[in-house]
Amino acid sequence: MQHIGKTIRALRLRRDLTQERLAEALNVTAQAVSKWENELSWPDVALLPELSAALGVTLDELFDTSGDTHLRRIEAMLERETLSEEDFRYAEAQLQEGCGREATRARCLTMLAELYLTRADKYKSLAADCAKQGLELEPASHANHSALCMAADGVLLDWCCTNHTQLIDYYRGFVEKNPDVAVGYLWYLDDLIADGRLDEARQVLEKMRTVRDSYHCELYLGYIAEKAGDLPEAERCWDRMVEKYPDVWFVWSQRADTYAKRADYAQALRCYREAAKRHTERPRYTDNYDSIAQICALTGDRAGAIDAYEQVLALLRDDWGLTEGKSVEDCRRRIEALR
Repeated sequence: MQHIGKTIRALRLRRDLTQERLAEALNVTAQAVSKWENELSWPDVALLPELSAALGVTLDELFDTSGDTHLRRIEAMLERETLSEEDFRYAEAQLQEGCGREATRARCLTMLAELYLTRADKYKSLAADCAKQGLELEPASHANHSALCMAADGVLLDWCCTNHTQLIDYYRGFVEKNPDVAVGYLWYLDDLIADGRLDEARQVLEKMRTVRDSYHCELYLGYIAEKAGDLPEAERCWDRMVEKYPDVWFVWSQRADTYAKRADYAQALRCYREAAKRHTERPRYTDNYDSIAQICALTGDRAGAIDAYEQVLALLRDDWGLTEGKSVEDCRRRIEALR
């Protein structure tokens, strides 16, 4: 029964049971449950069927105490996108436990971050709904407009609230500590460019080029030029990117983004479709068709939008094995609304 105590604790928390309530259900003392969880003693074999029933699992699940099994189970939960309160508590307890083990610490920290972001998204959605309802009652309420903006990631023009100084400071230290990790430079550049700190961005880009001289260099040179107000130079950078890497689907997707952000929807659609055509390795992402659908809906092409959302559903089904969940339901709702 090695490590069954940790499993009992995680499953108890998952069902929101106190030690006292579990003990009462099993007709034992709370001290006995505490000893099980601290692995100072083990439950009587005759009690195991009642214990598994009280915890809402089978006997096989009760004894499947492999840490990796728990993590794989949690990964499957996170892919479902919506978690019950019971599943959230179970996942949190298991991941916090895994953070204490050297072998699983990095993996568990990443999954904890994803778990908390899932919870944050849920509450932001609830906050947005409440703010909208509040605005129905009090249309001039600054508090509700502000809450809706924060919950729905709206635009704020207040520099004090929207600058990225703290993240910039973090990534400055990150690339100093991890100079060979190219992705760190990209996140660093995003925040520098967003804040208009272009001289610093050029310096960081040159450092990144020594680590990974890829299409990202032309892409970010274009972003810097655009932020500086030199759109013709930005266009030249982005065109060079496509010319140098014509077979990379993500290059076409990024080029499409540059058009879409300037409302050049015809060129954006052309490039998103080129990206989708070149994206053949599996699993394929839905981003290109999502973007096509949004542009079609925005420009009044309902049939085109419906077709693109149907492609999204097909990718979710064929490449990701998803036939239900938030992504699937959201897509279906959009199709129905368009129809």
